[in-house]
Amino acid sequence: MSDNVSLSTFPSNKISALTMLYLQNQDLSNATPEEIVDKYNEAYLKIRTRFSNPTQKSEIRY
Repeated sequence: MSDNVSLSTFPSNKISALTMLYLQNQDLSNATPEEIVDKYNEAYLKIRTRFSNPTQKSEIRY
């Protein structure tokens, strides 16, 4: 008997999590399933690109 446990959950990484968070805050009430897929892919690509190539970081003000 193996002691290894493998769990697969969604979202599996921060990019997927942020993509879903973004989409949850969009009005998708009139969107087709295909449009939702397109919006997910577009948002995912933009978020992934931002993580790969961060521009000047925002100043943190306290």
